[in-house]
Amino acid sequence: MTTRQSGISLNWGHGILAVILSFLVCMCIMIYIAMQQTNEMVDDHYYQKELAYQGVIDAGKNLKLLTSLSIVGQTSEKVMIQFPIGSFENMESGTLDMQRSDASRKDLHFEISPTGSPAFEISKSGLDRGFYRMKVAWINQQVPYYFEENVFIEKYINQLTTLEFKK
Repeated sequence: MTTRQSGISLNWGHGILAVILSFLVCMCIMIYIAMQQTNEMVDDHYYQKELAYQGVIDAGKNLKLLTSLSIVGQTSEKVMIQFPIGSFENMESGTLDMQRSDASRKDLHFEISPTGSPAFEISKSGLDRGFYRMKVAWINQQVPYYFEENVFIEKYINQLTTLEFKK
């Protein structure tokens, strides 16, 4: 009398089927994750702005004639824009756009009013910690100026903490 072993025997066909099925499961998971991502455009009106970009290039060159340094600085409480001498005395108008690449709902827009002051300040209390693309544009005596820079806004804690060391 012969005895038969019970159980499943695997051959190379089963292995190929397992590899193909695991690949398909991984692809479905990746497609699901990709569909959960937000794909926001940086600017909704990019085409119109692209047509007028030569003016931005010229305004940037106007600023480079006055200074090659950054005009953006920050303290623990505020972000400051320091306009170079010769570019703010008779300012007609100006704008500051702070764009977050990770979430457009956190973008900020400020109008810079002509005050005769060489600085424009923004309190950090309304800003979130992270990278901002700062775009500053202004007109002084009918000459346009433009500055753009990536800036990391750090939020500082105003409370002092003490450390106790064990002996």
